[in-house]
Amino acid sequence: MDEPSAVLMARWCDGDQQAAQAIFRRYAHRLRALAQRRLSGRLGRHLDADDIVQSAYQSFFAGARAGRYALRRRGDLWRLLVAITLHTLQRQVERHTAAKRHIGRERSFGSSSSLAKLPARLPGAGPSPSQAAQLSETRERILRGLRPAQRRIVELRLDGFEIDEIASQVKRSERTVRRVLDGVKDRLQLGK
Repeated sequence: MDEPSAVLMARWCDGDQQAAQAIFRRYAHRLRALAQRRLSGRLGRHLDADDIVQSAYQSFFAGARAGRYALRRRGDLWRLLVAITLHTLQRQVERHTAAKRHIGRERSFGSSSSLAKLPARLPGAGPSPSQAAQLSETRERILRGLRPAQRRIVELRLDGFEIDEIASQVKRSERTVRRVLDGVKDRLQLGK
């Protein structure tokens, strides 16, 4: 028979890491399903239910260790974890719908002139020497004036990396990578 949640919480507050693992295993899958159901399609592309649950557990364990919670009835721990998870989710939704970050401001990269649609490799056996020189010059013109992080993003894209691969390498979100590429594309279209 499973230990009552209040006993597990008391054991964890006394330093028993196995109790923390038991609490996590007991509720994590249900909390993840709850968070996943609450994420709309568009928000779901930016927020991960697992990240929400991890953050909620981090808040819970910090609060429990500080003595902020008292479990009096059966089911109190579940209700507390649900409340913390929903609060964490709400904070993330507010963050992603703030004026500058609002997901409604996202732009599509569906046009053929988009850097996001740039082919990974040029077709054919390779450029001629004059084409290679022109390509090198164009590449340098594109990269000129970019900050190092922006330059790295564009270089990786020009080298054929996909958006998700670039985001992983530069440790930025896919949205940031797209925004940088879109800014470079706009600059090129304006002839700056």
